[in-house]
Amino acid sequence: MNSIQIVYALPNNPTIINCDVDEQTNVLQAITKSNILSICQIKLDEHLIGIYGKRCDLNDLVKNGDRIEIYRPLINDPKEIRRKRATKK
Repeated sequence: MNSIQIVYALPNNPTIINCDVDEQTNVLQAITKSNILSICQIKLDEHLIGIYGKRCDLNDLVKNGDRIEIYRPLINDPKEIRRKRATKK
C-alpha cells in the first residue's frame, strides 16, 4: 500500500487529499480514487499533472510518498509578458 497526496492549489485555497493506493496504481487511478476532480470541479483534460513539480504522464505508477499536483492553466504566458515589458522600455 502506498500513501500519497493529491494537491490542487487555488490562490489562498489549496486542496490536499491524503490517499492510500495499491502498489500498481497509476496517476490517473490515484486522482480518480481521491475524488478531487468532483470536490474541486476540475476537468482533467484542461490541466497539466506533475509529481513534486516535475511533469508526469497519467499512466506513470505512483510511489509511496508521492505528491501528485494538478496544475492550474496559465492566465498569462510568461514569454508574452516579458515581450510586452521589453517593448515598453
